[in-house]
Amino acid sequence: MDNLAFEKGLRPSTAQLAMQLEALMVAGNLRGMGTVRDSGYRGFLRDSVQAFLRNAERVAIVSGFPVGDHFETDGPAGAVALANGLEQMGAEVALLGTAPYAEALSKALPAAITNGDQLAARIVPIQKTQCEAQLKEFVGNFKPTLVIFIEVPGAGSDGTHRNMRFEDISEQTLSWETLLPLVACPTIAIADGGNELGMGLVGSHLEQLPIACASASTDHLVLADVSNWGAYALLALASACVGRSLLEGFELETCLNSLVEAGFVDGVTQCSVATEDGLPLARSESFIQGVQALAAPVIAERYVSELMGTDNLASGYV
Repeated sequence: MDNLAFEKGLRPSTAQLAMQLEALMVAGNLRGMGTVRDSGYRGFLRDSVQAFLRNAERVAIVSGFPVGDHFETDGPAGAVALANGLEQMGAEVALLGTAPYAEALSKALPAAITNGDQLAARIVPIQKTQCEAQLKEFVGNFKPTLVIFIEVPGAGSDGTHRNMRFEDISEQTLSWETLLPLVACPTIAIADGGNELGMGLVGSHLEQLPIACASASTDHLVLADVSNWGAYALLALASACVGRSLLEGFELETCLNSLVEAGFVDGVTQCSVATEDGLPLARSESFIQGVQALAAPVIAERYVSELMGTDNLASGYV
């Protein structure tokens, strides 16, 4: 990645924050994402946030990873946080998912976040039998300026979608790869294991890991120990860039409880509990508190510089 271009676009404190957050996101190396970063894939958060901020006009967020007859909590919670933050920025948001996922999410959203009823109206269900036609229609009508995939199954080189247990889940998901050639805008994937759409971007780094690698690539890829954490960290860095917290109004426990009430399960334990990937709720809440604490002084710095009129690079200075 172009370090020089990055330094020209970010103030030093924000550049340092980007690397701190990136290291924190994969510190546990739960499924090898820390190993991937250590192998040379660095700077992914800064580039993703720059794409996020520069193209946040009409954003399509795709999520939903099947677990048996249910969907896991990792993905939708991050999607809700992203949608909430984007709406604070004045963006128009659409939440895409398979029809069963969309139905479950619509039940969860009213209690998941304060503006949940409004976000529920932004859900776009996609039927498996009409996938390509519906996606074409959506792109033609919505005209996305950015597409974000968070914890979305990605097909391997054989065209099969597999979960972390190497089970074939193709019948329970869609070929979201179909969406990639339909859009003329940047795409970001947020993932944590290797079997998610977008991981083709680091395929060579995944060869030594015991995973079913997805083959499709997106323009940008955010790695994290838990995909939802990637969304929280992305929003924390974006907050530092715009000078206000974009995680404001998002309460993880409230969101997860509403998802579980609507039928979502923990993707690792497969239990109806308000957790992400088998980790205690306190662990996830501590991660959010950590990224917010790291971002807070940089947010304050940005706010003061704008107030004093010393932020001479204006909105391009992210």
